[in-house]
Amino acid sequence: MHFPDVTQTNDSITLSQKVYIESILEREGLSEINSVATPLDPNIKLVPNPDGNEGNRSNSFARLLGELQFLTNSTRPDIAFAVNRLADYTANPSLQHVTALKRILRYLAGTKNLSITYSKTADNPDKNIFHGFADAAFANHDDHKSTSGYVFLAAGGAITWKSKKQMTIALSSTQAEYVALSKAAREACWLRSLFDELGYPQEHPTLIKGDNDGSISMAKNQQFHSRSKHIAIRWHWVRELIEQNLVTIDSCRDPEQTADVLTKALARPKHNKHIMEMGLIST
Repeated sequence: MHFPDVTQTNDSITLSQKVYIESILEREGLSEINSVATPLDPNIKLVPNPDGNEGNRSNSFARLLGELQFLTNSTRPDIAFAVNRLADYTANPSLQHVTALKRILRYLAGTKNLSITYSKTADNPDKNIFHGFADAAFANHDDHKSTSGYVFLAAGGAITWKSKKQMTIALSSTQAEYVALSKAAREACWLRSLFDELGYPQEHPTLIKGDNDGSISMAKNQQFHSRSKHIAIRWHWVRELIEQNLVTIDSCRDPEQTADVLTKALARPKHNKHIMEMGLIST
């Protein structure tokens, strides 16, 4: 594995894995492959292998996905959804899945210069260093489970992100979004503790933005009612964090939801907008 290359100036720090990407492409014989604009085609619905799901995870498809997962976790949140979506089919991938995996490589070939850059910013008057976005895509095509995603931004770049299928089937988009808010709130607590140990205590609640009014109302409302009685108790912890002034939840319009890129395949304009918001720029 190639750990990120770090470039530092007086005003910024840049993390890149261009060499790692080039080594993968060269080994796969795809160094000269034509590039594409997005990691996953939003018009294609991935489905399980029609020949069944019997197989093993010791195959080249799984190996390559593991390498791309390392890349995702280190510096490339822009491929997180595509990699995690294909991970559902590692036991017995079909030609459709192999083609989709090759598309990720084609995307990386054209974006290998993308790096996360953290820039020096003016002093923030409210003394809070980071804020977050939480989103969910309700009920995917094959197993009807939703995908949660969150990202926290600081100084122009993403400091942490997660894209992951929810373990239980949500009964509504509101429930899926509520789970995403709860997961993001947990991450906010961990980040607040980390920054406090580093000497940067957060003096105000950490802002998390969602784009589902129902889930935001549910998070802010302590009353247990019929709309939330089917939701597991552990997800209601977000209400306590709001009451303790550790996090605050606010709404944002769908086009401004940066975490959208972590929960679904997007068209090029929206994809590019959100990865720029996460600090991914070409160097």
